[in-house]
Amino acid sequence: MGPSLEIKTSRAGKVALVAALLGSTALGALAFQSDARACGGLFCNAPPPDPFAPLPVAQNGENVVFAITKDPAGGAPTIDAHIQILYTGDVAKFSWVVPVEAMPTLSTGTDKLFSTLALLTQPRFSASYETSGTCLPDPQMNFPTATGGGFVTGTAGASGGTAGAGGGGVDVSFQGAVGPYEAAVIKSDDPVALKMWLADNGYTVSDQAGMLIDTYVRENKFFVALKLMNGLSVKSIQPIVLTFRGTEPCVPLRLTAIAANPDMPVLVWALSDKRVVPRGFYELQIDEARIDWWSNGGAYFGPKGLVSQAADEAGGNAFVAEYAGTSAIARAQVYANGTIDLAKLAASMTPPVYVQQLLAMGLGNDPLTLGLLEQFIPMPAAVKAMGITDSQFYGNLAVYWGQFVFPTFDLAGLTDAISTKIVKPRIDAQTMIDGHPYLTRLNTFLSPVEMTQDAFFFESQDLPDVSNVHTATIETVCGNKAYMACNAPQRLRLADGRTMWLRAGTTGTSCNYGQYNVPGLTQLPAAQVAWQRDTTGDGMVVVDNAAKIQAGIDASNKTFPTEMSQFPMPVAGAGGAGIFGGTAGAGGAGGGVHEKGSGGCGCSLGDGSSSGPTLACALLGALGVVLSLRRRRRACRRD
Repeated sequence: MGPSLEIKTSRAGKVALVAALLGSTALGALAFQSDARACGGLFCNAPPPDPFAPLPVAQNGENVVFAITKDPAGGAPTIDAHIQILYTGDVAKFSWVVPVEAMPTLSTGTDKLFSTLALLTQPRFSASYETSGTCLPDPQMNFPTATGGGFVTGTAGASGGTAGAGGGGVDVSFQGAVGPYEAAVIKSDDPVALKMWLADNGYTVSDQAGMLIDTYVRENKFFVALKLMNGLSVKSIQPIVLTFRGTEPCVPLRLTAIAANPDMPVLVWALSDKRVVPRGFYELQIDEARIDWWSNGGAYFGPKGLVSQAADEAGGNAFVAEYAGTSAIARAQVYANGTIDLAKLAASMTPPVYVQQLLAMGLGNDPLTLGLLEQFIPMPAAVKAMGITDSQFYGNLAVYWGQFVFPTFDLAGLTDAISTKIVKPRIDAQTMIDGHPYLTRLNTFLSPVEMTQDAFFFESQDLPDVSNVHTATIETVCGNKAYMACNAPQRLRLADGRTMWLRAGTTGTSCNYGQYNVPGLTQLPAAQVAWQRDTTGDGMVVVDNAAKIQAGIDASNKTFPTEMSQFPMPVAGAGGAGIFGGTAGAGGAGGGVHEKGSGGCGCSLGDGSSSGPTLACALLGALGVVLSLRRRRRACRRD
């Protein structure tokens, strides 16, 4: 199976079309109601304390995992597209409709694919601390904060046969069950007939969505339509997988602008033979002088972070390559043999033993688990009347088992459901990962006014890998007992050799814990370089801010006291590969933006709202600051 895009719910009470993803000739729109909820900011890489809480996957946006499998005979490649659907609201109002260029095969996927890839490829920023010279005795060391604005602390996822022709001029090429969904693939040359078929089959189509359907009918598209089966709740929702033949994967964005919120995140993973780059969108290199290394790069993340700023500077349509390299980092991560022992589950004789085994196998945080437990081990009515939540009940099942009479339960049926709905999709996803040697992660934030074209993706033949791990050094400069470490000047040294002062020194006899004074650095461009990529080579440089950034660093350094000139700055290396791969080159359009084409692969409408950071996210960020502080104190004591 293949890639996966996160689908979002639409605005208020009518079905709207949301972004789907597909190949070069591709598709379109998803229908939802209500608001989706997920972890705010980027992926929160710590499990929540509730053993049954789903692992947060990503911010409310569009997440796509593409798998591109070449045809040995030289034909069009097979593209697998996993679409993640996050939906909360009235189950009766849930519906999903997407136009497709060709007849797709439908199946269901797993949220584990998204959470795994998000965690493994998440950018990480860390600073090591060094002391040069000999410091005066220093009673203690506090961690300084940044001033000047711009630097902020923050927290560093079915095939089927044919059903024949339907009435009213609508051809129904497939209609049946796909996982938890009632699914249909339909086509018509009459938009009125097609919309009538959708209405007759329980799909609410708004006027706005209807106009989009009219367009796609004229373009001779198929439509995939999904609803949840009767009796199922939104807890049963699984990612949907579309498999089709195409030329280039595509995230359709043009029509997302109708319902998207500002700075909507779009996160794309591509499994392929080589590094994948965007077509029609630029690829960015973030200026690492803008990273707040002392707080683990918190300023990088989020809808107002450096990725969003850099994309705006490049004209809006641009991605940052956050990881490009071997897919082996995900080997045995979505599914590992032996981690889920269905035979052991089947041998469990009572619900408490069963759930204990299930939790030990790490299945408690799968989004489907609670719904399956509710179905096969129902909560006693007396417990339900007490207002006990599902997580409380199943997390303490042994307590309730000893005090209440349980309704009839079906552990064999539960094991079969876990095998079909959780284990098999994980195995399929892992097989997909293992079948493609290369993994690329691309990230951006887009506002409606920037969604003027669809984003295509293709393989680059010779671009280098991109690490998601970034490091720098913060140096405390004491000279020959000129300062106590707590009052000494500090400077930041980047991996490419650029160095900038962060704090001036004071010669007082007590610690004043001076703050970082970096207002000049916060005004630097967030984008260092932007390329229009090509099949070979680096492509064309369309934005090159290297000189402007260096001038800003020099100007910032000159604002520090003249006596600091006794500590000469290290000389930066001469050029080299950028932090996100490729070289800046000397030419380019000097910040110009190329004229965009009008082609597209489909349409997308969705609510791009983002919920706030979860407690787990906040605690994770705080932990990073504490660890940095401890490292810094230890470095000072050693000197």
